[in-house]
Amino acid sequence: MGHVKSLVAISLTALVTIFPNPSVANEISEQIASLLGAKLDVSSTLPDSKSLDAEILVPRFYEERDFTPAWARDVLSDELFDELDSAIEQGFRPEDFDLAELQAAFKAAQSGDVSNQALFDILATDAAVKLVHHLVFGKVDPNALDDDWNFSKPVIQQDPAVVLNQFLQGEGFSALIERIDIDNAQYMMLVEALSKYKAIALQGGWTNVPDETVLKPEMVDPAVAKLRERLAAEGYVETSGSSEDGENGTNPAWVYDDSLVKIVKSFQSRHGLEADGVIGGKTFASLNKPVADRINKLRLSLERGRWLMREVDDEFVLVNIAGARTYLVTSDGTLWTTRSITGSAYRKTPVFRDEIKYMEFNPTWTVPASIFRKDKLSRIRKDPAYLTRNNYVVRNKDGQTIPANAVNWGANNPGVTLVQQPGPDNALGLVKFMFPNKYAVYLHDTNDKTLFDRNERNLSSGCVRLEYPFEFASLLMEGEPDWSRQKMQSILDSGKTTRVDLPEPMPVLLTYWTAWVEDGVVHFREDPYERDARILTALDR
Repeated sequence: MGHVKSLVAISLTALVTIFPNPSVANEISEQIASLLGAKLDVSSTLPDSKSLDAEILVPRFYEERDFTPAWARDVLSDELFDELDSAIEQGFRPEDFDLAELQAAFKAAQSGDVSNQALFDILATDAAVKLVHHLVFGKVDPNALDDDWNFSKPVIQQDPAVVLNQFLQGEGFSALIERIDIDNAQYMMLVEALSKYKAIALQGGWTNVPDETVLKPEMVDPAVAKLRERLAAEGYVETSGSSEDGENGTNPAWVYDDSLVKIVKSFQSRHGLEADGVIGGKTFASLNKPVADRINKLRLSLERGRWLMREVDDEFVLVNIAGARTYLVTSDGTLWTTRSITGSAYRKTPVFRDEIKYMEFNPTWTVPASIFRKDKLSRIRKDPAYLTRNNYVVRNKDGQTIPANAVNWGANNPGVTLVQQPGPDNALGLVKFMFPNKYAVYLHDTNDKTLFDRNERNLSSGCVRLEYPFEFASLLMEGEPDWSRQKMQSILDSGKTTRVDLPEPMPVLLTYWTAWVEDGVVHFREDPYERDARILTALDR
């Protein structure tokens, strides 16, 4: 990722070396040891009540190098400020690295005062350690916010203090950052999108569109001119229209014409709204979200990316729960996507990582106990023919099939399990994609395709339904010599439950993004599980 100096950085190229000779360096070493309370005492004696965030690692780092200054070469200081700038481009704040304090310490170090030079060196190391930590792990600990989080943190094989010393004495700090940078197309596109929206903010953002009147195609209304300005500010249109009156004295900028309708439909599609060109409550609400809201959604997606994108294989499946879409990324960079249905706010799809190991065609569906109690039991009591009509069998606690009329359905817990038999009416459809997990969540077909036409598709009981599951199955088996569309169809036609193992397990990431980039454009969604606010608070803390 390129590192471009921003206005935040101090220009370092014209400055002389901070530490000019060995004798001065020795004095600085003594000052560093003194400021850190000598050896490994965690409590430092920094002036002006300054404190270290990496209060354990920084003293160990200096002990590894006998307290000699670490940032004595101009190029290292230059690289540090460049990398901090780059981090801010990735959604961090200057305050996350005490950048203003670090800049002030750097200026003071130019005076030649040994104590100032020692202080800058320590603060630079503290900022570098925080930067490395935040890039590798993220600033926010997801485990502290979600008990169901199961993405493991990257394993650090070497002592960070030793590694940082090796790079500062060798290839340099930027080489270390390059080593840990996330090499993922989505992450880099999010960085670019964030830059775009920050630039919009610097230009003043956008003004609200008056929402007193629902705007429909071909209408003439002064609010249409504001609509043009609003969309132009975000880059949807190049111009806000002419201010000169047209025929019959009508201002063309007030006319909700076909070209503007097309642009509005694009906006609606990118925000998960009904793309009909009619601007009502939900579209007005999206239009009138401030640019700061969009910036924060992108920052949140970047933070979530840092949690899970570091150790992703070349090929993987990604489910965006908030966006209700599923993607398959292949090793050649091809991206396949399908609309999905994900868990409702009451039965959330969990965020976790696993591997798809096999597919099951013509599956049965064992009704989970929670769905049995909350949904099925009341239906059976009202409609005795419900089980037969929907092809369910009843099994007792020993797994034996028993007659439905042998069960006391009026009991709070009848002590039985329902299993829906294979067929086109099965709730799982005709295929499911299995990655056995404690949540009993998987990807599957569905017997109700109409739900995919909804814009808000957080509707399931936790599993993920795919609009085009057979295309997905073919892609998962691509290159397998014994597999073909014809073979898949013959299995389906047999009506028998059939397991097909994948040639290799396919990583699957169930994620939650309210902003992402697809086909070169940014998409935003509302927050169906109301998770963004907590993470944003922690990110800004």
